[in-house]
Amino acid sequence: MLNTIKKLLLQFVSDIDAGNSNLTDEEALQLLNTLKAIHEPRISKYQACQLLGVSRATFDNLVREGRLPRGTKQQGFKELSWKKSEIMEYVKRAKE
Repeated sequence: MLNTIKKLLLQFVSDIDAGNSNLTDEEALQLLNTLKAIHEPRISKYQACQLLGVSRATFDNLVREGRLPRGTKQQGFKELSWKKSEIMEYVKRAKE
């Protein structure tokens, strides 16, 4: 599967370099956003709790209160996950 993705991305790069990507601006933006989302590290609730030094119940309360974002379900995974950057942003705000 990863080899297929690699081939497709290399073809996109080759087409862009040749000046004929055949992507509209909207399609290019959508592709960029998708690639960014794939690349951004995600962590489980367990990992987030360890990072924050809180229990699962406290973590759930922080989410319920809106102080932390709700997790999202990623295709192929059973549990919710969070962007590590969002958790780190909360840590930064809490220190201030």
